[in-house]
Formats: sequence, C-alpha cells, structure tokens
Amino acid sequence: MLLEDYPMPGTPAVREAAPGRAWAGSRFAHPAPGIDVTASVASALDEMDASGGWHAALECVVDGQVAGSLVVFKDPWYRSKQRDDVACFGLVTARDERVLRDLLDKARDVAMKRGCSALRGPVNPPRSLLGYGVQVSGFDAPLIAGTSANKSEEATPLLELDAEGYFDSCDRYYNLAQDFDKTLRYIATFDLDRSFRVVNPDLDHLGDLPARVAALMNDTLGYRADYQHTSAERLAKQAQMYRLVPGGEKLMAFFFDGDTLAGGVIMQPDWFQVLSGQPATTIIGDIYMLAPAYQGRRLFMNCSEYSMRVLQKRGTTYYEHASIHEGTKAVLSSVKNGYARIVRECRVYEVATR
Repeated sequence: MLLEDYPMPGTPAVREAAPGRAWAGSRFAHPAPGIDVTASVASALDEMDASGGWHAALECVVDGQVAGSLVVFKDPWYRSKQRDDVACFGLVTARDERVLRDLLDKARDVAMKRGCSALRGPVNPPRSLLGYGVQVSGFDAPLIAGTSANKSEEATPLLELDAEGYFDSCDRYYNLAQDFDKTLRYIATFDLDRSFRVVNPDLDHLGDLPARVAALMNDTLGYRADYQHTSAERLAKQAQMYRLVPGGEKLMAFFFDGDTLAGGVIMQPDWFQVLSGQPATTIIGDIYMLAPAYQGRRLFMNCSEYSMRVLQKRGTTYYEHASIHEGTKAVLSSVKNGYARIVRECRVYEVATR
C-alpha cells in the first residue's frame, strides 16, 4: 500500500486507492449525458495489466477528504517518440496545484520504481472515448468522444505547475473543424492519381487486411509523440465496433497499387453518439497512413477527398479532426488557408521520473 501520512492538518497525504475509487466518482465515469463509461475504463486498465503493463490508482486526502486523484500506468501498446519506457498519468482531478504536485510526485516515484524514465499525460484510457491532453481552449466546442474535455478551472492546476517549471516539455494538440466545401474546391485544383484501387473492409471476412494495416500504421505513425501501437488482433476487434454504425465499413478505406497497400484512411464516429443510440452525425477524426514510397504522390489528397465525399453522402453535419500535433505542418496549413479552423487546444506534458 502506498501511504504517506503527514502530521500537520491541511497537508496532503497521497495513497493508493481501491480499484476504481480514484476515478469512478469523477467526470471521467460519466463524460456525457446518458453515457456511463465506468466499465470501459475498468476494462482498458485490466487489459493493460493482462498484456504485461500495470496501473496504480492514487488519491490525495486532505483533512480526511479526497482532494484529488489520478491513475499512473504503463500501457504496453503505448509509444512516445518510439520510446517504450514511458509511463502515463491520466484521469486527473485535483482541487489545486499543491494537491496535483503531490499526486504527480508520487506517480513519478511509482513509475521510476517500475523502470520507466519519463511520465507523460494526461492520457485517459480508453483514449478512443476520453482522449488525451488537458483542454486549455475551446470550452464552448461540442462534447465529443476521443478528445479531452474539461472545464477551464479543471485545467488550472496543470497550467500552474507548467508555469512553475514542473514539467520538462509540452506537446500541443489542436482539434480542427473541417469546411467541406472549401476543402473539396481546393482538392479539385490537383490532378490526383486515380489508378489506386479503393477497398472498404468486409467486416465478415477481414482476411489479412488487419495485419497489413497494422504493419503500415506502426511503420509510418510510430514516430508520434503519443502513439498507440497496434496489431492485427487489436485492429480486427476494433473494426467490429463499426457494425454499430450503418454503413460503418465506408468509414475505412485502403488504397492499393496493384497488390501493394499504399495508404489508407480510418475515420471514427463520435462514439458518444453511437453508444447513446443516436445517428452518427459527427465524425471525430481520421487517421491517414501512407507507405513511404507513396508519400510524394499526393495520396494524402486522395484520402482527404474520399473522406469528404463519404461524409457528404452520409449527411454528416460536423467533422472534427482530433489531436493534430503542433508539428503536423501539412494539416495545419489548412488552417492558414481557411479550409479548417482550430476549435480547441489540448496539451500533453512530460517530466522525467528521476
């Protein structure tokens, strides 16, 4: 049991919480009206443990009352800039900067003793529902799955620690709302390569497609500051979620040059809408992947055009690209050119454990 008792009243004491207690009563359990993701969070943490990772739920008690909590964990599938010795913290609540500092100090200690060199966060499992980063702007934007959402005052403790120099680095992520008409007019100015064969997955007979897509994703996206390594088995399981969405297979498209997988796009519906039984009118982002040999052939534009056309046919009314890293120049240039607008910013912090 991790337990530090301080003799002076009003001084925080950080301890390990009973499983689930550190977050089950927080905003993370019910992120949207009518949505209870308690089981999903517990399942994500249990899956980490079963796959060779670990997690510890910490809570900070002041004068007998819980003043803050977080979960520190090692997800064996998570990579940060191709490093696999990075632990994460997430599901953070803290009433003030002092409480959060004590929680993070303990989380760093836990991670160090487990052999991790750095701690990053917030990263909220499962990321497909709760996203990552602390939201610092765009608080009036619609609540959607897969991206961090918090009130401005809930971001204050993290921002204060950052201002005090507690963290070693910070990665900024932006969510972009896409303008369909302007984007399609822009794409129309290019002479796109129409020789690619476009394949939508057959959810009943996926064949070797998950293995090929997993290899492409890991090879081309693994450099990212925050990346969820994947496998054929994981992709096949995730693909079945699209059965909940009429025509969901159209939200995934893969471009073949003969028998070579050249690239692809995977769009995600707003799972909060889907899980609450509403029509999926909001798309919360996409993953573009391009094999190295095709990155100079404007295949990115093919993917973007495909997305726009499919979503128009579906009657999609809102398309938000989630978690676009500040270093993604090609995508962020669309903001400069007026094809998209930034609707919110989230930040992921990193600090060494030793």
